[in-house]
Amino acid sequence: MRNADFLLLCALLLAVAAACKSGPPVQFPPGTRVLWLAAADDVPTLDPAVGYDSASWAYEQAIFDTLVRYGDANVELQPDLALSWEISKDATRLTFHLRRDARFSNGRPVTGADVKYAIERVLKPSTRSQGAEYYRGIAGAADFVAGRARQVAGIELPDPYTIVFHLTGPDPIFIHKLTMPFAAAVPREVTEKWGEDFSHHAVGSGAFKLSQWISGQRLVLVRNPYYFAGGLPKLDAVVELTGVNEELQWLKYEAGEIDVSSVPSPEFPAVMKSPRLKALTIHNVTVTTNYLGMNCQMAPFTDVRVRRAFNYAIDKEKLLALLNGRGVVARGVLPPGLPGYTPDVTGYPYDPGRAQRLLEEAGVRKGFAPVLWMRADQTMLLLAQSVQQDLALVGVNLVLKPVAWGPLLDAVRQPHNTQMFMLAWEADFPDPENFLEVLFSKRQWRSNNDTFFYDPQVDRLMAEAAPIADLARRFELYREAERIIIGQAPWVFLYHPVNYLIRQPWVHDYVINPMRPTRLEKVWISPH
Repeated sequence: MRNADFLLLCALLLAVAAACKSGPPVQFPPGTRVLWLAAADDVPTLDPAVGYDSASWAYEQAIFDTLVRYGDANVELQPDLALSWEISKDATRLTFHLRRDARFSNGRPVTGADVKYAIERVLKPSTRSQGAEYYRGIAGAADFVAGRARQVAGIELPDPYTIVFHLTGPDPIFIHKLTMPFAAAVPREVTEKWGEDFSHHAVGSGAFKLSQWISGQRLVLVRNPYYFAGGLPKLDAVVELTGVNEELQWLKYEAGEIDVSSVPSPEFPAVMKSPRLKALTIHNVTVTTNYLGMNCQMAPFTDVRVRRAFNYAIDKEKLLALLNGRGVVARGVLPPGLPGYTPDVTGYPYDPGRAQRLLEEAGVRKGFAPVLWMRADQTMLLLAQSVQQDLALVGVNLVLKPVAWGPLLDAVRQPHNTQMFMLAWEADFPDPENFLEVLFSKRQWRSNNDTFFYDPQVDRLMAEAAPIADLARRFELYREAERIIIGQAPWVFLYHPVNYLIRQPWVHDYVINPMRPTRLEKVWISPH
C-alpha cells in the first residue's frame, strides 16, 4: 500500500480508539471519506458462519470475501477470491483457481485452506450455523458432521491456490451457495483464538476491516489496506449508528448527519412530489416476500382451516396503501423476478366472511387472542395494527409484541414459543430451492422453517427437484410444491416490497442489489 494510505489508516484507527465506550461520537481527521449510516437495531453478528439476516450480511460482505460473488446491481456470478472456475458436466465437481494477491486485514495471505476451514466450521454442529444445510451435499460432509472424520473429504486442496469440491450428487446451483457469507474465507488462528467472540474481533479479506463495535451505539469499519482490488474501497470508513428508528433517521438525513436513509411512509408522498428529492431516491422491486408466519405445531394453528381463515381475513391491499403503494400483493411464496415464479397463482383474496366461517368450523371462539411477534419499528407497528384491525372484524383479538431484531430471530426458532410472527425472506440465490426447501422442509425445523410446517409430499417434491439441472422440469416440481404449501397456508402471504432509499447529493455509486445488501467498496463521497 502507498505510504500516504498507511498514514491515513493510522490516523483513522487512532481517532476511533480515542472514542471510549461512554465517550463522544467518533471523529475523523479532516478530509476523511466517511459514509454515515443509521439503523434501529444493532447488527446481530459479524461472524459469517452465524449471521443469516440482511443486517449481518451487509457488513459481513464488507469484511469478508467468498470465492465468487454477485455483481453490484445484478445476480451475475463474478470472480472474488477465485479468478476462474470449472464445473463438471454432471454438476458434481467444481474447481476454483484462487488469486494470489488476496490477504486478510492482518496481512496474512489467503489460501484455499481458509475457505475449506470456513465451510467445515459452518458444518460443525457446535457452530450452530444455519448455513450448514447448504454444504451437506459435499462428499464426506456427513462423516464430518457425525464426528467420524476430522475433515470433509470432498474438499480437496491440490495446491494452496486451488480448491475442488466433490459433491455426492448433482447440484446445479451449488456455485450460488458459495456466494453466501457462510462460505467466506476466515483465518483459523483468529477464529480459534476468539471462539464465539470472533464476531467482535472479525478478520477477513474484504474491502473493509472492523475498527470498533459498541453494542447499541455504533459499528465502525475502516478500509482494509491489504485489499486486493486496486483503488478500492473508495471510502476511508463506514459508520453505522444504532438505536436510530426510521423517523429519527429521516431527521438526521434532513440535517445532513447521515448519508443514506429509508423514507418513512408519512414522508414518501412529499419526497416523490419534490423533483430534487425524487432524483436522490434509489429503488428496486426486491426478490423478497413479507409474510405473517403461523406456528403449525401450536393450537389452533395446527388446523389448516384456521390458517386459511387468517389469510382471508387480512386485507393486503390496505397494507400496501399504508406503504404508499411500495409493494406488490403476495399470492404465494415466491416473489416476482425469481426464476420459477408463477404469475397465475391466485392465493387468498380478502374475504372476512369466509374467514369467519372457517374459524367457526374450526371451533375458534370469539375473543381468541394470539400474540404476534414483530420487529420493533414504526413501519412494522403500523402494518401490525392494520392486521390487528382486520382480525378484530372476525372476532380475533390480536396482541402485538414488538421486540428487537436479534431477540425476534431467536424467539421464532423455538418450536413452542411464538404463535405468530411477521418476517420477510429475501432470496440468497436465484432459485426456488432457496425459498421452498429452506423455509418449508422438515429438515429446517429450528433453523429457518420457523412455522414448523411439514408436509411429506412437499418434502418429496423438493428432494426430487434439487438435483435436476433441466430448469423446465425443476421449476415444474417446485411449482407443484408451492401449490401445496399455499393450500396448507403456514403463512399469511402479505406482499413483495419495493425498496426505496434516499441518498445525499454527495453520495455516488450507491446501488441496490436485488438479492444482497448494498456493497460499499465502490461508493464514494464528493466534497460538500
